[in-house]
Amino acid sequence: MAEMRLVTEWLQANYSHAAYQVRARLGSLPMNLGTGDADTPEARLVHNAFARWADALVFLPDRTLVVEAKLVAHPSAIAQLMLYQRLIPASPYLNLRPDLPVRPILLFAVEDVLVSQMAREQGIGLEQYHPAWVDEYLATKLARQRSAPAVQELAPTS
Repeated sequence: MAEMRLVTEWLQANYSHAAYQVRARLGSLPMNLGTGDADTPEARLVHNAFARWADALVFLPDRTLVVEAKLVAHPSAIAQLMLYQRLIPASPYLNLRPDLPVRPILLFAVEDVLVSQMAREQGIGLEQYHPAWVDEYLATKLARQRSAPAVQELAPTS
């Protein structure tokens, strides 16, 4: 949810003039997944678990941006963007403009220098957007991760 908030605010601040789509499904399911009845609740669950979703697509006059957002830049976003870039031409329901280039963008609030270096090496654009709410959110999240669950002491049994 926090990453989608980051994407939405960044889009509004930078691309309010352009057409864009958030949480855009790309490609189809991996081979042999979801080959059963697509109308059953189980099939829909499998489909949603394995479908690939870009955080955003931005349709500019000269290119399409595919955006993956992380509050803290993470190397997994590089692999996701590389996959998304390959899937876009195979996603005909998006009605994309096949003659225009696709530019992958890693959007983050907190930079990891090594991740940024790796992204540049792969031709991935970097966008840092750090709204005020991110620091409080990360502090709360990290505090929850650091605190161990309460352990109840058991009375000795005889």
